[in-house]
Amino acid sequence: MKELKLLIEQGREYQSLWPKQKALAVIFPDPRIIGLSKILQKTAPMIACMSFAAQFLYFGDEIVPRALAMSLLVLSIPYQSLMWLGYRAKQPLPIGLITWCGDIRLQMLNAGMPVRPISPRACYKDMARLLNDAYSKLNKTFELP
Repeated sequence: MKELKLLIEQGREYQSLWPKQKALAVIFPDPRIIGLSKILQKTAPMIACMSFAAQFLYFGDEIVPRALAMSLLVLSIPYQSLMWLGYRAKQPLPIGLITWCGDIRLQMLNAGMPVRPISPRACYKDMARLLNDAYSKLNKTFELP
């Protein structure tokens, strides 16, 4: 149970770290999952309640267990997306992305900004942190792949 809680917390942290740039949505699935997760966090409770109420009013008492199960499934979807983001944050980067992050880091160093080195075992969270710094400090002048 603690592992799931930690995974969800890591997903929320990764969600807040990822830069909100449309150009990245073309390359990575993360911005789309983050957007979907934010929408679901707001709307899933309402959808679950409305779904339960509609099924109960239309079908009566005998549908309550099934309607409750469906509502719980709908309520779990935002947590599933946060768990996916937490899992993604810990995944190691492919070699091509490590090279690309090194190029971005080099551009930041050439601009005179202090940047932590990218390790060969970097993960997506490290890349999100680097991209966030690059977009905020380089003012979108660095090159995307």
